[in-house]
Amino acid sequence: MAIAGARRRAAHDEPAIVTVGDVTRVARQHYGYLFVEREEAAAALRQRYEASDCRADCMTDAFN
Repeated sequence: MAIAGARRRAAHDEPAIVTVGDVTRVARQHYGYLFVEREEAAAALRQRYEASDCRADCMTDAFN
């Protein structure tokens, strides 16, 4: 959901920027989690980033 949201927000011909913060926000708002460890959110984002072939059109801070 965080990647899809970032893609929708991106301007034409600009990369989508999806952050670990975006993932934690989605986890809280859509799934009701009260707290999400940053490393867990980063790992989930890295997994989806690679599975969704995001290198072509996205940027993230999940690899830092």
